[in-house]
Amino acid sequence: MKISLLALSLLSFSTALAFESFSNNPAGAQCVQFDQGIQISVSGSGPAQRSNNVEMQSEGRCVGNTIVTTGEQIHVGPGRAVQERNVRQTIRGTNKNGIAGGRTIQIRVNPTIDVNNPADRYRNLQRR
Repeated sequence: MKISLLALSLLSFSTALAFESFSNNPAGAQCVQFDQGIQISVSGSGPAQRSNNVEMQSEGRCVGNTIVTTGEQIHVGPGRAVQERNVRQTIRGTNKNGIAGGRTIQIRVNPTIDVNNPADRYRNLQRR
């Protein structure tokens, strides 16, 4: 019991020291670029043919701006899907408050999902 209380006290003290070292500096948010695009194909004709081109540009040191783009492409049915996505982001930030800007954080979340649907192959056989 005494050991866990001592450990908790040391943890609290070290946490307070860590936050104290940052409290004297003015807060400045960096800029963030975020892109989320999902491409899904549910078909019995094989995986989709895809392209997902995301271009992110940041000009200079940036403070406090955010760009978010989202997109979804969903194909359900027979035939092989062709999915194409093009995104271009440019972010600029100005520093009017004297706060030093930082590097722009760039985040890409772009999953592709292919679901095999054998029923589509059966439907294609019936049409012949």
